[in-house]
Amino acid sequence: MKRALASCKPMKMWIDGKCFEIRRFQKKSKKSAQDDGQRTEDDVKYDISTTEDGKLFTSFRLPEVYYSKLSKFPDWDLKILETSTNTTISIPNRGNLVITGDSEATITEARNEIQSIVGAIRDHVSALQFVSIPTRSDEIVANFTKFKEEILSGDKIDGMEESIFQSPFKLHLTVVVFALLDDHEKSEAIKALQDYKNMILDPLIAKSGPVKIRVSGIDCMNNNYKKVDVLYANAKIVDESEELSLQKLVNELSDHFYDRGLVRTYQDNVKLHMTLINTKYRKEVGTPRKKRWSRKQSFNATTIMEKYKDFTFGECNLDCIHLSLMGSVGDDGFYEPMSIINVK
Repeated sequence: MKRALASCKPMKMWIDGKCFEIRRFQKKSKKSAQDDGQRTEDDVKYDISTTEDGKLFTSFRLPEVYYSKLSKFPDWDLKILETSTNTTISIPNRGNLVITGDSEATITEARNEIQSIVGAIRDHVSALQFVSIPTRSDEIVANFTKFKEEILSGDKIDGMEESIFQSPFKLHLTVVVFALLDDHEKSEAIKALQDYKNMILDPLIAKSGPVKIRVSGIDCMNNNYKKVDVLYANAKIVDESEELSLQKLVNELSDHFYDRGLVRTYQDNVKLHMTLINTKYRKEVGTPRKKRWSRKQSFNATTIMEKYKDFTFGECNLDCIHLSLMGSVGDDGFYEPMSIINVK
């Protein structure tokens, strides 16, 4: 079945304990903003209350990071939005944002616009958490170590050094990344992962039996082998079928998190990859007093692709899925987990 294109899917996100579809932010001229203050039939019905003096208002809480960024967001003007919708908008440093007006229609339009800006801000917040399938079997770790040692001990490669290799303790398949900005979003992500296990994964495994993943073959994120930043290994389920494939499994997992309003953008197909080398890990080698982070520098992967294109790293059981914190290190050397589901 053909999957929906990402551009056809609305943005979803959690706002004050509820999941909303968010319209994409579009820059407006002053005139178009003044002409745009009418409610459409498709607008969401928000909780709108009445003040003691008869004014209508809606109130909702955002993670604090949005409040600081709203005042600095380009291509919109708070006063223009207030004028075009005949509302008053109070943006705090923390707590609830309040929109006050004379009608539900204008309050709804103002809130729609604020939420579209919040969605645009979220698009530019760096990912903080991710869902992954660990691939750290003894066989894969041993072959990864062999792969790494052969490259480092072989002919000199421009831009190559040990620090840009992935840690063998952190080998994994990335499924989806996101920025969970408050405790509610974090709890929703943990619940979403558990629900995925109960509703989708457990019934699948009960029908198919244990799942084994084979990691084999390498590729890079761009077509110019002379300037590569990310080199990765491919993966698939051993003896996979149309009913049970790794691509289908991770697509369903990604869809599940999208439907829960936790993923910034819908993915048409998850890019299946086990990162081997990433130049963002690069560190400058120097004396103890002068070690420092190095600026980004690509490496030449031409000879690696010629020699190792079909390299087999091995197999591992699909025995768990992690929701982890980016850039962290857990007790076992993997990323620090927020939640783990174990596969039966």
